[in-house]
Amino acid sequence: MVKMSIIGVTRAAVFRFLLTEWKGRLRIAGMFHKIKWLFISVAILLFILLVLFLIFPDRLPRRVPGDIEDNRFLLDTVVSIKLYQSGRKDVLDEAFTLIESYENQLSRHKSGSEISRINTAEAGMPTAVSDTTRGLIKTALKYAEISGSSFDPTVAPLVDLWGIGSENPRIPTDAEIADVLPLVDYTSVVIDDDAGTVMMGKNGMALDLGGIAKGWIADRVGEFLIRNGEEHFLINLGGNVLVHGGKPGKKGNSAFKIGVQNPFEKRGLYLGFFTLDEGSVVSSGIYERYFESGGIRYHHILSTKDGYPVENDLAAVTILSKKSVDGDALSTTVFILGLDAGMKLVLSLEGIEAALVTRKGEVVLTPGAEEIFEKR
Repeated sequence: MVKMSIIGVTRAAVFRFLLTEWKGRLRIAGMFHKIKWLFISVAILLFILLVLFLIFPDRLPRRVPGDIEDNRFLLDTVVSIKLYQSGRKDVLDEAFTLIESYENQLSRHKSGSEISRINTAEAGMPTAVSDTTRGLIKTALKYAEISGSSFDPTVAPLVDLWGIGSENPRIPTDAEIADVLPLVDYTSVVIDDDAGTVMMGKNGMALDLGGIAKGWIADRVGEFLIRNGEEHFLINLGGNVLVHGGKPGKKGNSAFKIGVQNPFEKRGLYLGFFTLDEGSVVSSGIYERYFESGGIRYHHILSTKDGYPVENDLAAVTILSKKSVDGDALSTTVFILGLDAGMKLVLSLEGIEAALVTRKGEVVLTPGAEEIFEKR
C-alpha cells in the first residue's frame, strides 16, 4: 500500500511538472509569436513609408537644417552673408575666403594687388594681369562710356586729393583740382587681351574700382553659393545686397525685405522697403561717406567734370537689377546724372529698376520698382 501511494504521488508530481513545463512553453511560444508579428508590423510600416517617400518626397516631414550667418570686415566695410536652412559653416567660410582673395587682387590699397601694379607702372608700360581683372576693368569702361564719363574708373587721383573717408579729408584748392582732372580719363586705359595686359596712357593716372568691384564680387560669391547647393541666401557687402531663393519660413518661402535708407536720417531709418525673392539692391547717396567743414557737407561722390562733390537734385539712388555689378555702377552713375537724365538712362536699360530720392525727400520710382515698394 505504501509503495503504491509513493508511485501515485510520483506520477502526479511528474504530471504537474509536465503540465507546468507545457504551459511555460506555450507562454514563451506566445511571446515569440507576438514578437514575430511586431517585427512584421514594423517592417510593413517601414515599407509603406518608403513607398510614400518615393511617390511623394515633398509631402513628408523632414529635418530642416538651421540658418547660419557671419559678419566680417572686408572690402573696407562690414560684409554679411546669411545661408538659410543650410548650417554649412564650411561653405560660409569659403565664401568669405573668396571675398578676401578678390580684395587682394582688385583693391588699389593692397600692396601687390593687380590694380596696384597697374597704378604704379610707368605710363605706356603694359602690366600683365589675370582675365578676371581685365574683365572687370572692361565692364567699368563700358559704364564710363554709357554714362558719358560721369562714371569713370580712373577717378583715383581726384579721390585721393579729397581724402573723403580717410582720417584727413580736406577741401583742395581749385588749382589742385585743375592739375588732377586731366588724369581722370578712361579713354587712356589700354587693354590688350591677346597679351593679357593693361596699360595707363598718362603718368599719374590710377584706377579705382570701388564704384563697381563690390557688386562684381557679390555676383561671384552668389555663383559660388549656388554651385555648392545653397538655395536661399542673402549677401550684403556694405550696402550691396544680393538675395537668392526667397526667405524660407514655416509656411513656405517669403520675399526678402530690403530697406531704402532715408538719406536725411541716421542709419537704419528707412523710407520704405523693396520686397523681392531674387536679385540685387544697391544704393548710393550723400549719407554714405562725407565730412563737414564750415557747415557744408562734402560727400564722396565726385564729379569728373569739375572735381567737386556732385550737387544736383538727388540725395540718394537705389538700383534694382539681376546682377549686382550693374546696380553698383549704375547707382553712382544715376546719382551723378541727376533726376531727369538719370531716370532717362534707367528706363533705357532692360531689367533695371530704380528709386530716386530727391533733395526734397520725394521718392521717384520706375514702374517695376513701384510694384514691389512698400512705403514706410
